[in-house]
Amino acid sequence: MGIKNPAEDLIIMPKEALSHIKGASLEELKTLIYLFAEGDCNLSDAARELGMTKAQIEAACAFWRGAGIFTESTGKKKAVASDTSIYRNYDAATLADAVEHNTDFSLVCRVASDKLEKQLTKNDISSLFYLFDFVRIPAPIICGVIEFCCQNGKKSLQYVFKKATALYEDGIDTYEKFEEYLARRAAVNSSIGRLRKLCGMGERALTSKETKLFDCWFGEWGMPFETVELAYEKTIDSTGKLSTTYMNGILRRWHEEGFVTVEDVKNGDKGPSAGANTSFEGDEFIEAALSRGFDD
Repeated sequence: MGIKNPAEDLIIMPKEALSHIKGASLEELKTLIYLFAEGDCNLSDAARELGMTKAQIEAACAFWRGAGIFTESTGKKKAVASDTSIYRNYDAATLADAVEHNTDFSLVCRVASDKLEKQLTKNDISSLFYLFDFVRIPAPIICGVIEFCCQNGKKSLQYVFKKATALYEDGIDTYEKFEEYLARRAAVNSSIGRLRKLCGMGERALTSKETKLFDCWFGEWGMPFETVELAYEKTIDSTGKLSTTYMNGILRRWHEEGFVTVEDVKNGDKGPSAGANTSFEGDEFIEAALSRGFDD
């Protein structure tokens, strides 16, 4: 009969964890025990073994990191829990120490309070510290995101949190990249403003459909204003009215064929030979017929 060595079944963790157990949730306690038992492991595996979501595991890790029990693994970009409703707060002592002694984080809090025009709650500070300490988003970027959101009328820390995590996951992890993003966004907004004027939209707010389409044309597809203007003109010529659905059909086809500029369209839509069925006129006839079933 074999004799089991007790040392093989021991889980060793810092005694300091005891001072934080009272304020920990069940998910955080389960995560603490599991990760010290398993050591380095995939968070997806931990979530499956513990019957939790990966986001809950990430939030629990953030809690123990804030308490100084967990340290960040190097060499791998962290996944981010973008929903603050499942995010567990850092303890008050950790936050107070960060605000008082960390110059960069103190700046983040001052900018947030000033731009959002509110006195930050403990949960607000905890959400900001998650971005700063766990996600490791540099303070200038967090401050820049706050400024950007407020300039666009989004004075909600929840919105700031989601925007910051979305940008981070898109690879914007330096202030230089953030400035490039702002430049691209400014160009898109300028083109949208010109299109609004062209379409006679006045000062009314865009619908969610219009916002999605305009961002796609100018942002995702990188269409110059002149190309979108040409699609608008062809839409009016064919349907006699503004139809963003019809415009999107034209622009989608151009995008799929690799046309970007007006010159691309004029050269590419001539077709391979005279009388070919792929001519632009033939396409316009089909699109015009289909457009009768579209209603914006």
